[in-house]
Amino acid sequence: MKKIILCQIALSFVLMNCQGIKTEEPNPTVKVAGDIRKHNNSQLDFKNVKFGTNVEDVLSGIGLSLNDDALDEYNISGDYEEFKFPSNKKLNLYIAGNTISASDNISFFYFKQNKKIWCYELELINHKDSDKIIGSTTKTIGSKPAFAEKITNTKERPIFLDENGEPKTDHIEETKAVWEDAKNKVTYFFINTVNHTKNDGKLKIYVLDKSSPKYKEWVSYRSFDMFYNK
Repeated sequence: MKKIILCQIALSFVLMNCQGIKTEEPNPTVKVAGDIRKHNNSQLDFKNVKFGTNVEDVLSGIGLSLNDDALDEYNISGDYEEFKFPSNKKLNLYIAGNTISASDNISFFYFKQNKKIWCYELELINHKDSDKIIGSTTKTIGSKPAFAEKITNTKERPIFLDENGEPKTDHIEETKAVWEDAKNKVTYFFINTVNHTKNDGKLKIYVLDKSSPKYKEWVSYRSFDMFYNK
């Protein structure tokens, strides 16, 4: 009888220890799921980016850091750096509510010293709704652009040259427009190129802090002063 009682006590003790160990085990599945959910809900709309904001703060909001820079080069002589968004990460990126892809060419430009953003550039490839993107981006700025120009390239009247310096024969329309957001001191440069012959296109968006000391330098560097110098 004593042996039976001792066995029962020993068995109860073992079961209690097993239950205790089980309840103290962490649940990694919950933590991982929470992290994934948080990452997927993070998004960045470039229209809402405020110049003068620390680039690290903006990137951390979508799960990135400066270590995710897709550029392989370092600007040794300049006072600024470029952060190119990686194309191998799933990011929720927008411009004025319009979805853009990380596979497009997207960059922040920021000062080395204080990490403050003073420019961003988007090169959107084959977006069928390029006119909609321009319209929604400029909707709150004003009723008309400060500058607008449209040129057309045809076989009979070639304007553009190919990589070999030969006249292009495709039917190409290129629209340049500049919008000034005087309230926020921001200038938008749009270059929308549509190749009707090949049925492809490219929309380039350059957004600059007009109060930045880099503004005039960048306008000249990007050759915007060839058509707009204000």
